[in-house]
Amino acid sequence: MMVERAMTPEAALGTPEGPDHLVLSEVGMTFGTLDVIPSLSLSVRRGEMVAFLGPSGCGKTTTLRMIAGLLDPTRGRISVGGREITHLPVHDRDMGMVFQSYALFPHMTVSQNVAFGLEMRRMAKAEIRSRVERALAMVQLGHLAGRKPKALSGGQQQRVALARALVVEPSILLLDEPLSNLDAKLRDEMRVQIRSLQQQSGITAVFVTHDQVEALSMCDRIVVMRGGHVEQFGTPNEIYERPATPFVASFVGRTNRLSGRVDPSGRLLIEGRPVAAEGRLPEGAVEVLVRPHRMSLRAAAEDQPVGLNSLPGVLTGATFVGDLIQATVRIGGDEITVEQLTRRRSGLPEPGSAVTVAWEAGDTMVYPEGRA
Repeated sequence: MMVERAMTPEAALGTPEGPDHLVLSEVGMTFGTLDVIPSLSLSVRRGEMVAFLGPSGCGKTTTLRMIAGLLDPTRGRISVGGREITHLPVHDRDMGMVFQSYALFPHMTVSQNVAFGLEMRRMAKAEIRSRVERALAMVQLGHLAGRKPKALSGGQQQRVALARALVVEPSILLLDEPLSNLDAKLRDEMRVQIRSLQQQSGITAVFVTHDQVEALSMCDRIVVMRGGHVEQFGTPNEIYERPATPFVASFVGRTNRLSGRVDPSGRLLIEGRPVAAEGRLPEGAVEVLVRPHRMSLRAAAEDQPVGLNSLPGVLTGATFVGDLIQATVRIGGDEITVEQLTRRRSGLPEPGSAVTVAWEAGDTMVYPEGRA
């Protein structure tokens, strides 16, 4: 998986530097004898968009439901803007929610769906009308105000759900896997639109996803969860370029794993060959992780690059995947993947050929063997 940015994620997304707005302090949830979330503490800044990312069962949806008030935490505190809301009912939390299923009322028009939350708050009709018009204009659906949900596309229904959540001007916008029901093209379009709306409104937003591309491309920071614990909380650049654990490195993007050893002098060796890496290395048996698209491949007989790590191997196969060729290479007892642009396909050696795999020292990630 590759997510390209014209500038650093922090600069491109304008990471908010304001005060903490949403604070979870040692929040935990127990179902029966199962500790789903032992203890979770983190803070979300005002105007920031944060993703909870992880595999099924990691606790991300449970965390979102506790923030929303749909689940009562077993322990800990949740506060918004300095006000504790841990045990407040949903309707007293001043939050907007967008669900995976959109949850639109089929018998109501688009404008009636958007107005529903305002009517429940007993606002004046003129104010409701004005807010609904602004919200529909924001999501570019003013021309469809009189339609019923069944007459809308999936992307249009998603935008109605967003307008309904934003029209009440909530303190926090919560999104529960909002793009999972859309096709690939619509997901791409809605990622851009949701992020744009969030930045325009300046609202604090938290969303749950298992899609790494959504998290990397949309948010200011990412909470990577596993087994009810936070593995890492950082910017997209930190998560992708400096993963705290092998799990984070493998879950957020693709990685190759090679077995290595760091000797007492601090040298990293793979198959007895020295390999350069940045930073202090843990002594003993280690796992070396390198992303496939950061590696290059050439025939062993060719001139080898100077100043790069290089290891000899045997090409075992190649798969055409459109814009990339995924070449599999065996190095000692490990098999890795090297991704090269399609235009290089003609120059790829035949399977069974001796090859050399090369990469920069800065792309070498080293972890103690056996670390999760």
